[in-house]
Amino acid sequence: MPGQVTWPERVARERAHGEVILAAGESNWGWSGPAGAIRKQRRACFLAAPFESGRDARVLEVGCGTGTFTRALSRSFPRLTAIDVSEALLAEARRRLPEVPFESQDIHRTSFADATFDLVVGCSVLHHLEWERALREVARILKPGGAIRFSEPNLLNPQIFLQKKWPWLKRRMGDSPDESAFTPRRIARALDAAGFTSIEARPFEFLHPATPEPLIQALIRLEHVLEATPLVYLGGSIRITARRPDAIGSRHRF
Repeated sequence: MPGQVTWPERVARERAHGEVILAAGESNWGWSGPAGAIRKQRRACFLAAPFESGRDARVLEVGCGTGTFTRALSRSFPRLTAIDVSEALLAEARRRLPEVPFESQDIHRTSFADATFDLVVGCSVLHHLEWERALREVARILKPGGAIRFSEPNLLNPQIFLQKKWPWLKRRMGDSPDESAFTPRRIARALDAAGFTSIEARPFEFLHPATPEPLIQALIRLEHVLEATPLVYLGGSIRITARRPDAIGSRHRF
């Protein structure tokens, strides 16, 4: 497990970090530059892709922050609920998207009933959590046959490894105190332990948010080459999908 603090302590520190994020103009997320905008759009397309139950799907966005991906999600899924632990970030999200129901909830332990949602999604949130505890809660609130979609940093990527393991660089990059990262194999094992099936944890992306605009297209072409080779495992991010089994006993051991 990442970190040595309890999950309530972790949540308290994440709440405090919300103020830091706003004071820095959300710059630590890296979405504002030309390359960052492309990276943001990739994640929005993944998270908000059509779901088999269509626009009637009940969807939960975990760690919504200021609503970076909430607008795209709400367009695809009108029955969206978005949650975060930071009241500061939620206040900004509500200002930007007053039509969306935002709630202050901790995904380690929510107030939602069992089997509430068809789909649970999030971007760069699991690595802030005690993810094994959080995944058990996600499994509880998913309907049988429900699915998850998450995009997370890949610990196999050299920059991500240094950023999460080197305290000076972690502070420099604007990370919260307790956030870590995981490998595709480790998150797959955690999903299996939480009862999920149809698990996929696929590395992707070599486009860095600081890539100068004139180099973006060349790097995207290089990405296509690298992602067809074993070097894909060094990609900066992981796309994670899985399902809650339809019934007890149908669970596949990953």
